This record gives sequence, C-alpha cells and structure tokens, in this order.
Amino acid sequence: MHMNPHFWLMAFWLCAACVLYAYIAYPLFIAAVAAIRGRPIRPTGSRVTSASVVIAAHNERSSIARRAREMAALIATSGLDGEVIVVSDGSTDGTAVAARLASPHDGPPIRVIELRERHGKAAALNAGCSAARGGVIAFADTRQTWAADSLTMLLQNFADPSVGAVGGELIVETAPGVMAGVGLYWRFEKWLRRQESRVHSTVGLTGAIAAVRSELFRPIPPGTILDDVHWPLRVAMQGFRVVHEGEARAFDRLPERPRDEFRRKVRTLSSNFQLVARLPAALLPWRNPVWFQFISHKLLRLVVPWALLGMLVAGGMLEGAGYRMLLAAQLAFYAAALVGIVRGSRVRLRLASAASSFVVLNAAAFLAFWVWITGNAGRSWTKVTYASTPRGAA
Repeated sequence: MHMNPHFWLMAFWLCAACVLYAYIAYPLFIAAVAAIRGRPIRPTGSRVTSASVVIAAHNERSSIARRAREMAALIATSGLDGEVIVVSDGSTDGTAVAARLASPHDGPPIRVIELRERHGKAAALNAGCSAARGGVIAFADTRQTWAADSLTMLLQNFADPSVGAVGGELIVETAPGVMAGVGLYWRFEKWLRRQESRVHSTVGLTGAIAAVRSELFRPIPPGTILDDVHWPLRVAMQGFRVVHEGEARAFDRLPERPRDEFRRKVRTLSSNFQLVARLPAALLPWRNPVWFQFISHKLLRLVVPWALLGMLVAGGMLEGAGYRMLLAAQLAFYAAALVGIVRGSRVRLRLASAASSFVVLNAAAFLAFWVWITGNAGRSWTKVTYASTPRGAA
C-alpha cells in the first residue's frame, strides 16, 4: 500500500489513543473524579420494609430448591416482609415442581410462575417483576450463593432517596492459565464500577445480585440479552442513581473450559450492539445522565479490537527505530498471549495469563460484531455446565 506516511502515522496514534483511553485514561479519570467529587450514600429516607426476590430459571431442577430456600432464609433473617418468586421459563425437567416443593411451611413463601413455552430470561424477569408485591425487587440467579448479610447490605442503600438500583459484588473463583487472566480482568471491571458508582451511577449491574425499586422497573424488551445493563440504564434515565455495594457478596466460578467463557463473552458483547438498537436514547446525553460512562465504558470497548488491528497494520508501515520497537513490543505481547492460550491451565506466568485473556476477550469483541451483524446474537439465554457449586454460603 503506497499511502502517505502521514496517513499511517495518524492511523497508528488514533488507534493507540483509543486503546489507551478505554483501558487507562478513562479509568484513571473516573477514579480521580470519584476521589474529588464522590457522592456518598446518604440514608435520609425510610428503610425498606418489603422485598421480592425474583429468580428466572430454565431446566434448573438440580439447584432451584437449594437456591429458593437460601433466598427465603435471607429474607427471614433480614426481618423483611418478603417473598421468593421463581419463574420457570419453559423448563422440561421438573424445575417448577422442585421449586414448589421447596416452599417452607413457615417463613417467606416461595411462589412459582410457570411459563409453558421458553421465552428467554428477559420475558421471565418481566413475569416475575409484574407479580412482585415487595417495595424492592431483588434479582438472583440459580448457580451462585450469597453471603448471609448480602440482602441486608443491598437494601440498606435504598434509605437514600436518590438511589434507584443497587448491584452487589460478584466474587469469582478462577482457575490457572487463561481463566486466571479473565479473573484479573473481572477484578478490574468491578473496581471501575465502584468508581462510576461514587461519581453518579455504574453502567450495568451484575444480574446475579442486584435490586431495584419496584416502581422504577420497566419491562425489558423480549429477547434482550443484557437485561442487567438495559433495566439499570432505564433507572438512571429516570433520574435515579445506580450504585455498587461491595459488602453485598455473591460467589460464583468461571467455566472450567476457556472456550465456554469465550462463547459466553462473544454473546454478551454482541448484545451491546443489540442494546443500542433497542435503547437508542442511551446515546443522547440530554436523555442519559450516564452517557459519558456508557460511551467510555461499554461502547468504546467494542472499538478496541479494531484499534489493536489498526495499530499492528499501521505500525508495520511506519519507518523509524521507535516504531520498529513498538511493532516488536506488540508482536512480543501477542506471542506471550499465544503461549498462554496454547498452554492453557499449565501457564504459571502472570504476564502470559494476562496477555492471553486480553487477546481472547478482544477477539470475542471482534467476533461479537459479526455475530450481531448477521443476526445470530440469540433470542434466549443459554447456560454452561459447571463442575461444582461455587464456594461461599448464606
């Protein structure tokens, strides 16, 4: 390609700026703003007295009884007037029957809503929320466990009248190799959410441990995959804060096989494109008070893989010792990533593990665009089989 060297120079630094902004400049900026002008939770309102816990499940017969009883016990120990609502989304393995049998003779009731056909998680959550009687609706998944005080810690934030939704801390148990790098990335993601929460609102919550004022929840369009980003955005767009509560803890684990995590990541990242198409008002700064965070945190991450590719191509076209060194550094980074991917759980070098997870996650973001553009993002949620229940107990 015989293009003007200035073109390649501009392309290289534009791409480099995109990567550096997404992963370094923006996190540091939002952390600085949080430190200078952070907004603490001010409990000047009344405390929550009633809550409904909604659990959407598809073919979870083996775990739904344990999970429903756990959530009922948390409601009972918190002293709330509450209920557990299990929505069986087209289950064919007796999930609804197992949930009904789990209902205790005393204490908070376990109500079961059985959808005969499978409509997807968004539709299941809508059904559960429309039937909820509590002043606050909490969301839980079937696989995780919560710490004994997690529900109380979540709900105490609603004593601040400006808070409309709260997300908890998902503690992920990881394995060596690439998955250890994914765990490192998740810790970075949670740190960034905490900083955004201190400024105003975090962009998206962890659907495995979250809560919302019942009057602020808006039905999620059927087929929406990122339900835990869609409904919190709707809460923020109503003028309320969406905050992170680090003391409300849920315990989970990553899949044993990196390919399962890769497939999950492709699906969730492709759903960001779907989210923009279904909630275009989120792109308007006068409609979305967390517009800056949404663009910088969520959408720019989808551009990074293209920027990485642009840096590699442009770097190869530039002359000069400095650019040759930068090209060599890029190639060395990708070589370390390849070692981490090939050796898998046998990798013990933290650098190789981090590099491999970074490359895998950005490869997923690259593939996510093509999955979305071809209309294959999916209309219902799928699950991965895990070897065991995550550690941690209610």
